[in-house]
Amino acid sequence: MSDNSLLLGFSAPMYRQAGRLFVERQTISGLLAWKENFARLAAFSICHDGPPPQGWEDAGAHGIEAPGITLVPLPNTYDLKVYLRERKAVADRLLALMRDTQYHTFPYGGWIGDPGEIAASVARRHGIAHAVWFDRVESQVVRAEVGNSVSTRLKAAIRATVMARNEKRAVRGAELSLLHGATVYRHFKPVARNPHQVEDIHFTQEDRLDAAGTQAKAAGALTESLRIVYCGRAAPMKGPLDWVATLAWLKGRGIAFEARWLGDGEMLGAMQSAAAAAGLSGRDIVFEGFVTDPARVREAYRQAHLLLFCHLSDESPRNLIESLHSATPLVGYRDPYSAELVNEQGAGVLIPRGDTQALGQAVETLAGDRQQLAALIRAAGASAAHLTRDSVFRHRSDIIRRQLSV
Repeated sequence: MSDNSLLLGFSAPMYRQAGRLFVERQTISGLLAWKENFARLAAFSICHDGPPPQGWEDAGAHGIEAPGITLVPLPNTYDLKVYLRERKAVADRLLALMRDTQYHTFPYGGWIGDPGEIAASVARRHGIAHAVWFDRVESQVVRAEVGNSVSTRLKAAIRATVMARNEKRAVRGAELSLLHGATVYRHFKPVARNPHQVEDIHFTQEDRLDAAGTQAKAAGALTESLRIVYCGRAAPMKGPLDWVATLAWLKGRGIAFEARWLGDGEMLGAMQSAAAAAGLSGRDIVFEGFVTDPARVREAYRQAHLLLFCHLSDESPRNLIESLHSATPLVGYRDPYSAELVNEQGAGVLIPRGDTQALGQAVETLAGDRQQLAALIRAAGASAAHLTRDSVFRHRSDIIRRQLSV
């Protein structure tokens, strides 16, 4: 098969209702971006029957349909019983798809039953050239999200060990490893067979705050009340309790601010409890929960004077790039990914991971030195201009064609 076609896995599950397939909104954006670079696309993920959650939309209504884009729903192989019953049929289906397409790239979760793990295993077994895609180190995520009991820590340690082994096997066995951001790239580079750093973003050039808007924002920051934002899941790997602790430290120092957290997650309740215990009121922090409207998310970035982030595991979250597109500087924990983004134009302040007091002091400094804050806003507005949806998907597609055609 040599028709510039791509077989692609994606992580967010599909939902099937009344004969229609529903796909997460950002995944739809990605599928359309891939289709701009390949003549034909087949995309697989697990599928649940039933009503879709918020943020999932009718794929066909957005032009996600054959023959240009063929969606391939798979049984929920994360369920061990389903995996044991369906693994041969799923493997056979994926092998047929590989033989019907020219290029192949799989997102990688690493746990038993993960469709990306199944696909990569099939490709290795049959000598089929393929790429694996990582935007975070899943084995680290498992450790970061563990509970406090001995049994849950033991289960997480076993799970993380299995996943770390599978991750190494995947990057060693794949002809190409697509690694999102400097942090993930540096983690896998020593063991990957053919590592390439790539980026991932769904903001377009039109989503960037223009020069006039950046200048107006910088001017406003000189006198306005300090506005802080974070957009993302309330999950352990995001350091949500560190985020609240940093704001509590600021309030204890008498620093006035308005903070917003956009996103739902298993730790949202714990964040709210921690905020209340620290004396943070609804005027200090607003927890907005899951926000479905992309325009509202973009506007939240634009209104903020800084993005405060406390990421605790090796990942490359898109929200840092989205923040820069909105001329919002980055203030948070240092890792290779955040450092690379900040160092481009000096658009932020980074602190060693876990030091909430130092993070609070960095914000306090900016609250007291508005000229410096305005300068960071202008630097953020000049950052990441090369990182738009069109450019990063084109870059990834070019790498796939170049590396997997050999």
